[in-house]
Amino acid sequence: MTAGPQLHTLHVGDAASAWSRAGFAVAEPTGAAPHSVLLGAVRVLLHGDGGPRGLLRWDLVSHAEGLPTQGTINAADIDGLPTAWVPDEPTDEVAEVAEDARTSVPGHHNGVTGLDHLVIGSPHVQRTTAALLGAGFEARRTRDTDGDGEAMRQVFFWAGPVIVELVGPADVGAAAASPDAPAAFFGLALNSGDLDDTAARLGELLGPPRPAVQPGRRIATLRFKAVGGSVPTVVMSPHLTSSG
Repeated sequence: MTAGPQLHTLHVGDAASAWSRAGFAVAEPTGAAPHSVLLGAVRVLLHGDGGPRGLLRWDLVSHAEGLPTQGTINAADIDGLPTAWVPDEPTDEVAEVAEDARTSVPGHHNGVTGLDHLVIGSPHVQRTTAALLGAGFEARRTRDTDGDGEAMRQVFFWAGPVIVELVGPADVGAAAASPDAPAAFFGLALNSGDLDDTAARLGELLGPPRPAVQPGRRIATLRFKAVGGSVPTVVMSPHLTSSG
């Protein structure tokens, strides 16, 4: 991991009941903060299903000079990704809310232990990569794939302990959307301490586990829409640990 921006909070247009029905422990609203779910070190704020849906915004912390540490939302500040920069040292109110979430909410019934990676889609991967680099992120790896007959490119970044996966056409001219269209948040990949146990707990809400791209890991699709969720989500088995 690097000293680049860290993912602090995700804002989601879902009702708390959808996440609760999917086996997540949901914290009650505190002060001005809505219902929330803690995924490792990242807090997910649930703004209800009466407005925009899906992943609405990310809040980032940055230590880099020349980048904002506090500020207003600007939908264009990272290639169209709605972004807010938050202070590294939270206010007393924010710190209290975060501490309440960590101490009062039990582990998730579905066995999820944290957020593995956040997926961002873009019709112009090179442009979005440049925007992320300009925001202080560091590209760690690039991978070209040929999924479903279309050449795709993935670029991976760290956002604190969370991976940011940027994906889009390897050939800008082959993009289905206009290459001038902005990047957009797509979905989440979560970690489970025991994917088979998670599958047993969720039943038909979780698709059958299958091999993941990462050797030795497995992945399964959460059927979130069945309970009112709007974020494409998968659950993954634990990272392999090297011995010796």
